[in-house]
Amino acid sequence: MTFKRIQIFILLGIVGFILFLSASAKGGSIIRSRHDLSALNWRGYQNETGPMQGGTFDDLREACVYCHTPHNSSSYAPLWNRELPQERGYQMYSSPNFDSAPRRAPDGISLACLSCHDGSVAVDSVLKPPQFHDIVETGGDYRMTLEGEEGSDACSKCHNRSEGAYGGLSGAHDATVRYFTKDLRDDHAISMVLPSADVDPQFNQPTILKPDGGRMFANGVQTFAGDKVQCASCHDIHSPDEKNLQGRDPFLRASNRGSALCLTCHQK
Repeated sequence: MTFKRIQIFILLGIVGFILFLSASAKGGSIIRSRHDLSALNWRGYQNETGPMQGGTFDDLREACVYCHTPHNSSSYAPLWNRELPQERGYQMYSSPNFDSAPRRAPDGISLACLSCHDGSVAVDSVLKPPQFHDIVETGGDYRMTLEGEEGSDACSKCHNRSEGAYGGLSGAHDATVRYFTKDLRDDHAISMVLPSADVDPQFNQPTILKPDGGRMFANGVQTFAGDKVQCASCHDIHSPDEKNLQGRDPFLRASNRGSALCLTCHQK
């Protein structure tokens, strides 16, 4: 092997390693992640015939279609393909020390996130299912609610702290921390304007301007239209980040080791 070829192989190896680090830093693929509803059996059982196959929600055989569609989509979010919750009935976080007036209901991308996580809409409630390949329609239409009695249409009948209504026979994991309901008083404030330095100097200010009217920090934490803090300010729903080199928890935009994620915005 010539010296020139050795140099080329070394260079390709370095480029490949850099790309690997970049992919890890960006969180990896949504395919077979927790947000890929078409792959939940594979995640749990490494096959396509696990207990959730065709039993609890429509299997649309695609990862993206549960939230997005390329044509005739809703204008609420980019290429949006899900039914949205009704805005009434929410209990929002509030505090006497709040610098921004809390909204009566979530808006923007947070309402899109809650179309699964508040439990009022079924996880498979899409506007336009795929038209050009077979899907498995079950009529199950399960929702992320806390009422998990046997025979209910709640995900928590199996995924709750007591291992489900069936005594944990399926080995279902506890997912109740993700069932937000419409009572958001014990969650981080959302759909509120980030206080400016004049209003509250104890908030750090993002410096990167975004086309949607929001701003962004260097680590990816950001505000959205109207400079509002939303669920996606801290969470990147497209980057599972389950096997990253930085030790981030899944779907976080940055590591929270030593409260680093929190201290992106809050000075203390």
